[in-house]
Amino acid sequence: MTTQRCIIVRHGQTEWSKSGQYTGLTDLPLTEFGVRQMQRTGRSIFRDNAFIDPSKVTYIFTSPRIRAKQTIDLVLESLTPEQKAHIRVVVDEDLREWEYGDYEGLLTHEIVALRKSRGLDKTVPWNIWRDGCENGETTQQIGLRLSRVIARIQNLHQKSMDAGKASDIMVFAHGHALRYFAGLWFRKLAVEQKCNADWERANPNSYKDDTVPYVQLDTYRYLNDNPFFLLDAGGIGVLSYAHHSIDEPALALAGAFVPPPEEESQHGEVGK
Repeated sequence: MTTQRCIIVRHGQTEWSKSGQYTGLTDLPLTEFGVRQMQRTGRSIFRDNAFIDPSKVTYIFTSPRIRAKQTIDLVLESLTPEQKAHIRVVVDEDLREWEYGDYEGLLTHEIVALRKSRGLDKTVPWNIWRDGCENGETTQQIGLRLSRVIARIQNLHQKSMDAGKASDIMVFAHGHALRYFAGLWFRKLAVEQKCNADWERANPNSYKDDTVPYVQLDTYRYLNDNPFFLLDAGGIGVLSYAHHSIDEPALALAGAFVPPPEEESQHGEVGK
């Protein structure tokens, strides 16, 4: 039985990722280094080391920002037109970076100083995962939209599992958003919230692709503390499932490396 994977890719280096400035809605391109970085990554994962079989990549979900879409083009550059043809690219507004509001373009120490000048954080230090951003998004807001993306991806994975087909789904997005995404994937790291308010139940129509069913959530998850995941610009992580079960989301510690089939079975059956 084939194990489905969700392969998360942070965009390559930009001027602000290099400097450490918080980059949400600001639409920056990659640096020259970032371009070369992602070209090398694409050659490595698809051609030189063959960590990912392009024939198994069914969808790419991406943030609408230039830096994410540019990264996709560079990573796929080593594939043939025939290999690219069957991969559907879905631009999803729900995958945008955390909206930083007043903190856009600032460094962490500048944010801390700004909040102090406004009389905040008198008892505990600022924690974006708990406190969110002034005039930007709360942790509940980003948690809801990333929960919607995860529901869509896991629904597609379930359909491919039921059909006995392989499905690697790649997700191209941003540093905070992807670490948050991974935290929600594991469920136990997050708080579960019922969708009671109108804004929680609304369908934002964040993407346009008839082959991706919209999943209406009754509950969603959000973080209230740092998940302590690292993902540098250009970094790749692999999320999957234990025992071939959508109900057992897991981290693939081997990353993009795929072991030989005869070594792949220890998590394939319940009870093993």
